[in-house]
Amino acid sequence: MILNPEDIKQLRQRLGWSLAEMARRMGCSVDIVSAWEAGHQSPDSEVINQMEYLESYLHSYSQRISQTPLAEKVMHEDRLSQLTHRDLIDRTFKV
Repeated sequence: MILNPEDIKQLRQRLGWSLAEMARRMGCSVDIVSAWEAGHQSPDSEVINQMEYLESYLHSYSQRISQTPLAEKVMHEDRLSQLTHRDLIDRTFKV
């Protein structure tokens, strides 16, 4: 898999991570993540492997989510009229 700068940015956004969060999780600085997203620097092979794993996880997880309307299920089970993003994320990773 070849990750271009836009792919890296989209991956980070799909994960819901800030630049700082991605930097922390990848073990680098915010400036480096910013450089990856701007195309000024390329991630090393270890980081690319981590990103490929995350992309694969997101793909398979989004397949599961698309087949199960989780928000509606959580709202029904918890008798809620609305759900925050954080509530859904917290609940999603427990499924």
